[in-house]
Amino acid sequence: MPFSKAQQQAIDLRNKNILVSASAGSGKTSVLVERLCKLVLVDKISIDRILAMTFTEDAANEMKDRLKKRLQAETQTDYIQSQLALLETASICTIDGFCLSIVKNYYYKIPISYKMSKSVASSAQANKAFLNAYNEACNSIDTNDFVKLKLFFSSLGKTEDDILSNIRDLINVAMSKPDSNEWIRSLMNRPCSEDTFNWFFQYFIEQIESMIEICKNMKEADEQLFSLKEESLNTCLDFLYKKDYAFFKKQFEIYFNNTPGFKKTINKVSYEKEQGEFKKIEGNILNVLYEKEEYDQDLNNNIERINTFCTLSLLTMDIFAKKKKEMEIIDFTDMEHFAYKLLKQPMIQEEVRNKYQMILVDEFQDTNELQENIIQCFARKDNVFRVGDIKQSIYGFRQARPEIMQGHMDKEDENSCLIVLDENYRSNQSIVEFNNEFYDHIMNTTLLGKNFRQDDIAKVGTARQKDAEQHPVRFLYTEYLSWMETQEESFNKIQAKSLHKNNVYDLIANDILTKHEQGIPYSSICILTRTHSPQEELKKVLEAYEIPVLAEIDHGFYTNHAIQIVLSTLISLNDPNDDIALMASLCSPIGNVLYNDIAGCCIDKEKNTSLYSLVKDKPFMQSWQQLRQYKNEPISDLIRHIYNHNDFYFNYTTNQDKTNLDQFLEMASQFEAQNDLDLFLEQIINDSNQDAVGEAYPYGKDADVVKIKTMHHSKGLQFPIVYILSSHTTKDKYSNNPVLVDPVLGISLNALDPSLKFKRTSLSHLAFVTKKNHDDLKEEMRVFYVATTRAEKELVIVDYVDDINSYSSRLNTSSLLEKSSYTGWLLHTYLNKPSSLFKLDKKNQLYKRPLPLKKDDDIETNQFYQGSISSISGQTASAAKQSLEWPIMDLNKKISTTRGTLFHEIVANCAFPYQKEDCINYAHKHNFTLQATDIKQLLSLNECHIYKEMMQNKHEFECSYIIRENEKIYHGFIDLIAWHPEHISILDFKTDTVQNETELIDKYHAQLDAYKKAIHTIEPDKKIKTYIYSFHLRKIIYLNQ
Repeated sequence: MPFSKAQQQAIDLRNKNILVSASAGSGKTSVLVERLCKLVLVDKISIDRILAMTFTEDAANEMKDRLKKRLQAETQTDYIQSQLALLETASICTIDGFCLSIVKNYYYKIPISYKMSKSVASSAQANKAFLNAYNEACNSIDTNDFVKLKLFFSSLGKTEDDILSNIRDLINVAMSKPDSNEWIRSLMNRPCSEDTFNWFFQYFIEQIESMIEICKNMKEADEQLFSLKEESLNTCLDFLYKKDYAFFKKQFEIYFNNTPGFKKTINKVSYEKEQGEFKKIEGNILNVLYEKEEYDQDLNNNIERINTFCTLSLLTMDIFAKKKKEMEIIDFTDMEHFAYKLLKQPMIQEEVRNKYQMILVDEFQDTNELQENIIQCFARKDNVFRVGDIKQSIYGFRQARPEIMQGHMDKEDENSCLIVLDENYRSNQSIVEFNNEFYDHIMNTTLLGKNFRQDDIAKVGTARQKDAEQHPVRFLYTEYLSWMETQEESFNKIQAKSLHKNNVYDLIANDILTKHEQGIPYSSICILTRTHSPQEELKKVLEAYEIPVLAEIDHGFYTNHAIQIVLSTLISLNDPNDDIALMASLCSPIGNVLYNDIAGCCIDKEKNTSLYSLVKDKPFMQSWQQLRQYKNEPISDLIRHIYNHNDFYFNYTTNQDKTNLDQFLEMASQFEAQNDLDLFLEQIINDSNQDAVGEAYPYGKDADVVKIKTMHHSKGLQFPIVYILSSHTTKDKYSNNPVLVDPVLGISLNALDPSLKFKRTSLSHLAFVTKKNHDDLKEEMRVFYVATTRAEKELVIVDYVDDINSYSSRLNTSSLLEKSSYTGWLLHTYLNKPSSLFKLDKKNQLYKRPLPLKKDDDIETNQFYQGSISSISGQTASAAKQSLEWPIMDLNKKISTTRGTLFHEIVANCAFPYQKEDCINYAHKHNFTLQATDIKQLLSLNECHIYKEMMQNKHEFECSYIIRENEKIYHGFIDLIAWHPEHISILDFKTDTVQNETELIDKYHAQLDAYKKAIHTIEPDKKIKTYIYSFHLRKIIYLNQ
């Protein structure tokens, strides 16, 4: 399909900073990839001169795959082949991936060790380090100040855990700022800002406006009463617009005391719902109608508490950073902050700016302040291409700031260009028109302002979408109040509501079965949920109806039975005196021990006696003891032995078990410290305690299954038929929180009366809650927009309601403030103004759910390969130089080998230029004491100009390689490779005691030849130079082969 005029402009335009505002389904990914392809194929900009940043790794991989296919389809010239060779290492990655590459390249400028630059912390490691840092910070801060802070939290019914949680909140927001420490310091001793005062008044304005809306709607019932109320409330509103709190307070009290009340029944008609809503709003205002002096006093009282809280946060951040440096790990925030710090250095900034001729940024609407500043550091005046859609900015919890994109959209200068992609190529015409109509209505309101503009109105892109069978958006629901009247059995409202809530899953299941009977494959259907929480139960219900389903359940991996057995075995092998782990392992198919055999050994067990001490010599322990001989093998090998023991993996696990076990082995294989079982178990146990990892998927990508996804994870995807589970709980997240943090307003504390016994809402808290509710409401609408724009042919929204007629009033400030969620927005919109684009589908009776299917034992006996076997031999480059002699086994650890390994690690992990103290400390941490000669030999590298040049260019220590030659596999690690503009340098470190350089050349030239041959196969067009650095001779030796 040819590109549209706007799409082609986005692909072809050059020498501008381009911002593409691309609505859902407008083909922005195709445009982005086509622009990338043209830059490489037509403009002949080499792929290594382009930076393309995506939001996810999957998106980056897809972009690489598309470019690879285009390159492979071209005539294979030298240029095309060079681009294919560069593709795997191209800078097509997430922004975190890009930042990590900057850190790895320039780690010595931070400075951190090379090891730290490439060691990304697990969530368990980072969490443990943070907790330790927080505890140390609590001990370091002024005791009196900390006691006062704890007393404040305690008086508000909170604990020290809440302090920790709020500290995390502040630090999370701060870390999205270019200078986190400075931003937190700016919050201390700060008076209340004008923005905070504006949001404070906004709270009262929207409450009064809601009351006025109700009065207008009630005039038909009692014109005189509600006109009087409306007039008095409008006077209140005038004072609020003038920012005169004292007069507003006085006027509202006059209104409340002198205006007749709102009765439940007027002229024999019940208005109980409207009266309840009106009185609730009155109560909201009266509850916070404090004297101005009280508000002012609360602000003053909180300054000292805010200072203590900020000081504690700064201390925690500082200690956390030190602990990560000690552990030699970085987390994701470090990647961005270290990269920003490096890119602020003029030399690095210039290098990176010169390197990237073009910069492409996808999903720009989800950029935060720090990420925007990182891009600005090295961007040229006219080489950034950004793509995004503000309506799809749904990552506020990650500090995404859609106003950053809005600022670029509003920018008008000669170097900037805005292109709007407003044609939808995904959804049928009825769905496109529904989304236009619905979001134009709910995103443009008195409360929230205008958030759906003329440019956001999508046009249908193809005739196919118009000619296809059109389906109105369907609201599939049950109504429990009317249902109660039809039942012979008596139900109260709570019981009826619960039954209908549970039956929502059955509504979806039966509707899917109807579709499937019509010939629609399950793989065409996706169910979207707001969060992960309902997915497990929804999956069980669909499976009860024999519907195959793939859900994104975010837990359960570590509680899987097979994983539990393997974990218990690992723990018990590492520590046989762990009774619980040992018992679990022995009684599993791995140990294959009968429970009664163990029980018989424990009859006379004394307290504090381990189970292992009682059973270790028993005959039934022989099988388990066989596993212990592998305890000191690399972790991944040990796990393979466990899987194979007693044929556990093949004969005692289900398909789901095997999928999980495969994933567990992959995790273990990627663990860097393969010989540190203690560290591996510590990390895995911490992760398992959080239970935040979902089970591995047992289905292939193309399996015919219904998919269940969260709305966030559906972004960028599309499905023929989409069901949206509309019901979800909207909790008050803020009013009961002692501390609130906002990226714009800063920090707020709630208040206590002078006796410190009673909580009251502070002025700043009222302002923060109001702003946060606005921000959340806007983002929730954007989340729903993402969900409703995934459907190609049919969109079905599913829920239950009490009484459909209770939504008959129009969508206004009052109904938006109710937090009535998606169902409320839909019904308030379309019951008040019906449309052919929206259809009600009521089911009068509840479905009877089938009993859950009892799964047959799906443990299979695996078939093994019985054919002929051929083999190839493997060899390392170091071994290639050795003669074929029978080696003499030496079981003693050689000091020379230990010293040589340590020298390699020091140069790889300490910052260059090397410092004496760093070298000594590193050796000490590894139980080795450097002699004076050792230090001189290590520091001699600082004086080697060739080595300095290597450190200034892109380089990598311990670079692995593998090549095949003459039916042999050569594999190994090269000590150091450096990529210079015109050549590649290979350097091998040697600690041998020799008389001259000839000895080293004779001894190691074969090894260096193998290295050179390996790199030549990867970089055939580059000149390769090989060197030996002799620590003993303190010189670099060039091998001129």
